[in-house]
Amino acid sequence: MKRILPPWSKAVKKTLIDKDMSVKDLSVDIGITREYVSRVVNATVYAPEIADRISKHLGVKTKYWS
Repeated sequence: MKRILPPWSKAVKKTLIDKDMSVKDLSVDIGITREYVSRVVNATVYAPEIADRISKHLGVKTKYWS
């Protein structure tokens, strides 16, 4: 069965596409490993503090936990 991503994850992925950025670019910008950023964005790791940093950096307003 296909896993459904939360709205925050979808918003981050769409924003990355709109800004022509990769997860690697994002990870360098916020100073966290690419692997960890990927896990947070894909909602396999619960890390609200990192999600807040990602949201602020990208301007994503959707809440991580919703």
